[in-house]
Amino acid sequence: MRDEVDRLVSPFLAEADTVLGGRYSAVLYGSAVRGDFVPGRSDVNLMLILEDLSPPVLRSLGRAFSGWRKSEYEPPLLISRSEWSRATDVFPIEIADMRTGYTVLRGDDPMAGLALERSDLRRALEREFRGKLLRLRQGYAASAGDAQALGALAGKSAGTVLVLLRALLTLLGRPVPADPVELAGASADAIGAGREHLIHVFSHRGERNWRCSPAEFEHYLEAVAQAARFLDQLHLGDQ
Repeated sequence: MRDEVDRLVSPFLAEADTVLGGRYSAVLYGSAVRGDFVPGRSDVNLMLILEDLSPPVLRSLGRAFSGWRKSEYEPPLLISRSEWSRATDVFPIEIADMRTGYTVLRGDDPMAGLALERSDLRRALEREFRGKLLRLRQGYAASAGDAQALGALAGKSAGTVLVLLRALLTLLGRPVPADPVELAGASADAIGAGREHLIHVFSHRGERNWRCSPAEFEHYLEAVAQAARFLDQLHLGDQ
């Protein structure tokens, strides 16, 4: 675990231990586990699965969360075990993504025995790609003449698009590379998009001052649009 992540996660779990004892599971997932964590860009993804999420329990975790609030990262997610066991149809992308890189820090492995329906994952992915496409078009129209603004928009969106691409390869039953650039190439091949265009964006995602030309951004837009079209036309029975 990167030092920056450990400095945030370890004190949080130490405080949670004092309140919850061993009656919870804690899972760290995402870039901090896969090895592609980018400070200032990536999230620190921590989820706690508890038996009881009543208001008194939530209040008791206030001290644990107080340290996290001082950071720039989103705080941990909290979900009950009963909610988690019924979450595969509403969070299929998130669960598919978690499976590509996670480590259990406390308690039992919540992924064990959890089954995803491919139809749920396909539908969720098409919806999310179409939503991302709308936002990227909106941003492009507002910033088409500003290469620095387009670079910031592409870089900010890259993390979400990577999540979607990992879930897409999972849906297709293909290997999911941990390296973002390799992931971009494999995903582009799978959906019939120009691999060099996705690779170009993801190779710059950690650069805060990257200037993305309108032509480069248009290729990125087209790759996201192609992913949405691919999912719309995908027949799972043929896979």
